[in-house]
Amino acid sequence: MVTVDEQDGSARLAPPGPADGASLLSRTAAAVAQALVAGTWTRLKACEAVTCHWAYYDRSPAGRGRWCSMQVCGARAKMRRYRAK
Repeated sequence: MVTVDEQDGSARLAPPGPADGASLLSRTAAAVAQALVAGTWTRLKACEAVTCHWAYYDRSPAGRGRWCSMQVCGARAKMRRYRAK
């Protein structure tokens, strides 16, 4: 949950309280159901990098992305493969 101070405009991230937990769970369930209906659920993936495993939305045209970031995780994997040859 994000709270914003009205006086100085600062934002603070706080864990949801007991009342907010049900709301968060229901919003998450609704988002998953909406993605299933829209056919985009299969594009939500986990990065294949051993040290990462961040969840990401695969925007590649074929839907076969493997890494959360080609500039970081993908580049590291390709460099390891190249050096192993």
